[in-house]
Amino acid sequence: MVYLDQAATSFPKLDVVKQAVMDALEVAGNANRSSNMDSSRLIFEARRNIACFFGLSDFHRVILNGGNTESLNTCIKGILKEKDHVITTYAEHNSVLRPLYELEEKGVISLTICSPYLKDIKNHIQNNTRMVIMTHSSNVTGEIFDVDLIGKYCKESDILFMVDAAQSAGHIPVSMENIDVLCFSGHKGLLGIGGIGGFCVKGIDVKPLISGGTGIDSFNPHMPEAYPEHLEAGTQNLVGIAALNAGVKYVSENQKEIMEKEYFLLQKLYEGLTGYVEFYSSLENSTPIVAINIPGKDSAYVSDVLNYKYGIVTRCGAHCAPLMHKYLNTEERGIVRLSLSFQNTKEDVDFVVRAIREISNDY
Repeated sequence: MVYLDQAATSFPKLDVVKQAVMDALEVAGNANRSSNMDSSRLIFEARRNIACFFGLSDFHRVILNGGNTESLNTCIKGILKEKDHVITTYAEHNSVLRPLYELEEKGVISLTICSPYLKDIKNHIQNNTRMVIMTHSSNVTGEIFDVDLIGKYCKESDILFMVDAAQSAGHIPVSMENIDVLCFSGHKGLLGIGGIGGFCVKGIDVKPLISGGTGIDSFNPHMPEAYPEHLEAGTQNLVGIAALNAGVKYVSENQKEIMEKEYFLLQKLYEGLTGYVEFYSSLENSTPIVAINIPGKDSAYVSDVLNYKYGIVTRCGAHCAPLMHKYLNTEERGIVRLSLSFQNTKEDVDFVVRAIREISNDY
């Protein structure tokens, strides 16, 4: 099998991640609830490493949960208030769009959707604009957006800035210097396992999405005010957190080499496919994603042939990003997404290029 669906979830899992999972299964106790502190220490280490990785000064403000979708829902619904105006972009995943649509339909917020570039965002600012929320990198095309520039503008304009780093974290450096809320996935570029993710939030109060036990302040009828417990109800996913911690440490130590390898593979893929496919992405300013279609062929057909005939795993269709496909005029046809990581090889790319050329010539 050649795995080119790294944007969905990383594969194969690194040995250090697998070992962290096995080690976590041997850790006794429930964090914040047991007299044995081993589980609490593991989570403390992960929280500290994640804060350092993203440049967040207060590690207590690293919230760990079930994944990026939970993070986005928690922050969108827990920060925005009645009569707030929100700006988002056509590049967003449904995990951003659907919570915003829900609040708009309930009459809580007003919503503007524009392009993911500063000039257009500036043109849509209103007196009651509370937040700009956008992806750092498109999960369809891989394009990287200038969140640093947009974040600086939001800071100067006293507007909250939330970034979805699901597709960027691990592939390229991500800094919270000009970001108020950063949501991340643990099982993609950060190399952990499914069911783990979280968000980093600066000095903003977030209303909990879920209430329950925290191991502290048990006689309080409400969630504790202290972070991270304020936003972490219930038993935590110790195995997932251990895997994420191992992945973050690996990326921290190897970021330069990861970026160089992924760019090399991306370059080879573009070179090999030029003249055989329609590109919806670009080699420059991109995470390791190549978005293509073969002229005259549906994306689902191409993806199926790649899978069943050649053993190449890709992603076709709309990628849970409907507005991006409307922008690209691919609502009906979809797109074949080839997503790489540093774990892929030149031989993988050569094989994929040969397969797509054969399908392209198969009329």
